[in-house]
Amino acid sequence: MSTNAVIRLMSLLSIWMWTGQGQMFQPELSPSDLQGKITSNTVTLKQPYCVFNKTCDGCVIWLVAALSSENRTFDSQLTTSAPDVLNKSPYPKAFEPLLWDFFVTKVGPLADFPCSQSSNNVYFRVGAEGKCSGANCNGILPVGSNVSFKYLLINANNQIVLNASDWSESIHLKTNQNPQSINDGLSARSAAMIVITSILSVAAALLLLMFFIMLCVAYCGRSKDISQGQATSPMKVMNSIRIPHYDTHSLRGKAHPYDNPGYVSEGKNYSTSETLPKSGIQTQKL
Repeated sequence: MSTNAVIRLMSLLSIWMWTGQGQMFQPELSPSDLQGKITSNTVTLKQPYCVFNKTCDGCVIWLVAALSSENRTFDSQLTTSAPDVLNKSPYPKAFEPLLWDFFVTKVGPLADFPCSQSSNNVYFRVGAEGKCSGANCNGILPVGSNVSFKYLLINANNQIVLNASDWSESIHLKTNQNPQSINDGLSARSAAMIVITSILSVAAALLLLMFFIMLCVAYCGRSKDISQGQATSPMKVMNSIRIPHYDTHSLRGKAHPYDNPGYVSEGKNYSTSETLPKSGIQTQKL
């Protein structure tokens, strides 16, 4: 018996033993409160903590991502060519016509997922590497397709599949909507939004009308005052002291160098005969 036949037989025995033990785990969406668990080409899954209980040095957990219609195709490939499953459907061409419509990507060593460290806050995003080119890279999924997932436990030394989970439920990816088909007219808006927009528009129009009315009232009142000669002139500041001259005790009896040049003009405008200083009034001596 050839070496390849022995490896294939051991892989089949491992799968049959796993089936007899009734392994019932299914990959599921991450329970964390995340946005975008399902997008048009990615899915966020709960990481496989405590899925495979057996101890295996050097074993690695892999994830199979397949179109839901091709689950049986992968299972048949697993039973007939288990050691070659990692190379059976490389990612860059996995979903092209006439191929297998599945790919296998690495999740991590089995030792990194013990039961004692199980947590809902960690997750595995299928499609995190975008349009990658590696044979087992974590590439994006076909947009808008129905996909399913399953975990594999593989011995890194001989590529034998030691265990596998069940398939997940079929997950429908979102479909990108054509921007030209989005209706942004009034018919696409809610009644509450239309009412609020109408109220705000009316309120803004009323405020604008009140502003123009206030401007008109202020302008008309000023024009009326000017026509009736009631407009006030600005008060003069310089040369507005209404006394003919002033002096200090040191200059008493001498010429008055501090005569107010604005007295005469200001007196004509604001003074009467009763308020003007009388001639002949002598300055009282101190």
